[in-house]
Amino acid sequence: MPDQVLFTTDADPAAIAAQAGLDLIEAIPLQSLGTTLVVAGLRKRDSLEAALQRLTQSADVHGPQPNFVFQTMSDAEPAPKRFAIHGLGAPTQVNANTSATARTIAMIDTSVALDHEALRGARLEQRLFIADATPKAHGTAVASLIAGSGSEVPGVARGARLLSFAAFTERKDGIAVATTTNLAKALDAAAIARPDVLNLAFGGREDPLLGLMVDEIDRRGVCVVAASGNGGARRRVPFPASHPAVLAVTAIDNALKPYEHASRGDRIDVAAVGVDVFVAVPDGTRSAYRRMSGTSMASALVAGALLRATECEGARAPTAIRPTARAAARDLGSPGHDPIFGAGLFLLPQEKSRSH
Repeated sequence: MPDQVLFTTDADPAAIAAQAGLDLIEAIPLQSLGTTLVVAGLRKRDSLEAALQRLTQSADVHGPQPNFVFQTMSDAEPAPKRFAIHGLGAPTQVNANTSATARTIAMIDTSVALDHEALRGARLEQRLFIADATPKAHGTAVASLIAGSGSEVPGVARGARLLSFAAFTERKDGIAVATTTNLAKALDAAAIARPDVLNLAFGGREDPLLGLMVDEIDRRGVCVVAASGNGGARRRVPFPASHPAVLAVTAIDNALKPYEHASRGDRIDVAAVGVDVFVAVPDGTRSAYRRMSGTSMASALVAGALLRATECEGARAPTAIRPTARAAARDLGSPGHDPIFGAGLFLLPQEKSRSH
């Protein structure tokens, strides 16, 4: 948002905005951080750089920054109502049990089609941080992979409680986007809810405020998983997957080949199936499905499976999940960790021990 700036403060938001020559748009209490997020608009002939510089002069202003825009990580194409669900190596093979029923997983995404047949009977709760409540494809797809209750898309964490925090809207070109502001609201809600696992299937540039919020969520014992990005071989892993507290997941196909659009880099932790994955999508019939590809699909599968990981299931030791997941992965590509597959195919530790 080129005409908006953000900052946090414990003082009067309106007074600070006026003093800095800005128009107050919104003041948002962030309970998890114990402060207030202020959204302010630039006036005519002002610039983002000048506004940020003025804000740094106030001792009551913390972390002034732009209101960045993020987008989800998938593409889609129509598919017949039959397809191999998750394929070789997908976590669906290691998480089809009832132990998930006592667990909670959260996702920050688009709104979900709660009435879709694939989610009928799912323990799904949704909270909106956007004005448009119309169900969208990306969030519905991710929710079906995690908590799908039907035979077409059996969720990897079927029976678990799924919290959907909808922060993304669709542009006219079909791309789902969210601002720092809406994501901050959703992350605050996620921190307060304190689920076992949080899935973040989106990406963008480094965001200082959201980074602090991910730190706080990690401190509260939540395992955070993120899609490693669909920018291609020349694009680095975006935030939040680049954050050190996050398990970054890339996508591969059923033949264990890398997804052609996946971002690459040393920050990738593990890989999971995310190409031509069969998912639920909204279209008014309550029974529509598609094949979708992207690191978003892979991260959803890993996030659901992590409900069975000791570090996320009860020990509340999320800082251990990255090294544990890397150690348990099945090596792919070049020996050892590499910028394409990370440590390799994601496996839960108990699954790797059974494979030897």
